[in-house]
Amino acid sequence: MIGIGGLSSLAIGGLLMRYKGQGYLSGLITVLFVIGLVGVGLSTYFAFQVRKVTTHEIKCPFCEDPNVLVDTPNDDFPCVACNRMIPIVDGKTIPVSQVRCGYCNELNYYSQKTEVLLCEKCNHEIPIAVDENGPKKSIPAAFKVVDDEALYELQLVGQGHKTEELISALQHMLALNRNQVKNMLNELPVTVLTGITRKKAEMLKAQLSLYEGEVEFHSMEEARR
Repeated sequence: MIGIGGLSSLAIGGLLMRYKGQGYLSGLITVLFVIGLVGVGLSTYFAFQVRKVTTHEIKCPFCEDPNVLVDTPNDDFPCVACNRMIPIVDGKTIPVSQVRCGYCNELNYYSQKTEVLLCEKCNHEIPIAVDENGPKKSIPAAFKVVDDEALYELQLVGQGHKTEELISALQHMLALNRNQVKNMLNELPVTVLTGITRKKAEMLKAQLSLYEGEVEFHSMEEARR
């Protein structure tokens, strides 16, 4: 834009000099030539500076679309395509892992930098565990969905200190009133549900574990034995 303006000033100044001569327009012609030369000079300088700018292409680990930056990134930044925050460590992207939400089965992503993982669909928190032998993080098995055609029964074998929260969760889950749920808790261990899929059993176990409910599930065939 500066270069175009400079060239335009030189062109106007040249036309005025050719057709109007010197006269009283000589001062204006001089100003136009000065502006034109400065504009062309600045545009040339900026053009050489732009050529010195290096580009860094960062591939999004979520959608694999390229993100072109002018410098090595030091912090996480949003992907231009999927708008997820790309995790950066020492100027490089780090791998992300997939996990399905134990509540709604939605696919979610997390990295070693993730502190809190909320499901993108239902907004439930998916707990992240830290391995004892190092900083590597993983998702508890209760939130990993495993395809299985067998039917299972769900047993509540213990409870923690979040009694009220556990009662509310069981009321909603089993469509029972408060007194019925309290009676169940007084008779632990107790079978909560039978004839459910492994996926549902894992989901319900994950839900109740948030309220310190100790839950086990076994296949119907194992229960008969």
